[in-house]
Amino acid sequence: MKRIGTVAVVMAFLVCAQLSTACVGRTLFIGVPNTAGDRMLAEMVSAMISERTGTAVKVQTYRDVREVYDAVKQGKVNIIIESPERALTVLGKPNEPNGKKAYETVKGEYRKTLNLAWLEPFGISQGYAPVLTVETLENYPALPKLLAKLAGAMNSDSYAKLLKASETSDKSRKAAKEFLKAKKLI
Repeated sequence: MKRIGTVAVVMAFLVCAQLSTACVGRTLFIGVPNTAGDRMLAEMVSAMISERTGTAVKVQTYRDVREVYDAVKQGKVNIIIESPERALTVLGKPNEPNGKKAYETVKGEYRKTLNLAWLEPFGISQGYAPVLTVETLENYPALPKLLAKLAGAMNSDSYAKLLKASETSDKSRKAAKEFLKAKKLI
């Protein structure tokens, strides 16, 4: 009888250990150029994901956009924060004054050429949106629905106030969390 109990405990331990490795140690990396606006938006996405799902998220800043895309290609970044205007430049396409048309263009081109999926824009006039690797989208299918809650949550005025409140990455993180709490998103 003692032996059966020991075997049951060992089996339960092995099953739990195997299940726990499915989520433990998995971290999403958000890559952005080192600007106050990009850091702020990345911190908002990070806070939403970590607070609502328990997934570890780390924001990584890079010197410029080229370094961000190099990190994506190397598999070091799962999510970027991008605007259609900057994305058209990355694609080598001319600027498109119609924001909705620009968004649709880059959404399709990124999927085909860069294996990246655009989500809904945050709602600020610059049209920033989270952009995920297709692999991340497949592994975290709830992210589009979760991050869609940010769409329309921010307007140009609230974005300007957040930027003013955040000068460093620590202040960006705090300002982003306060904003999300005020909007009852976390």
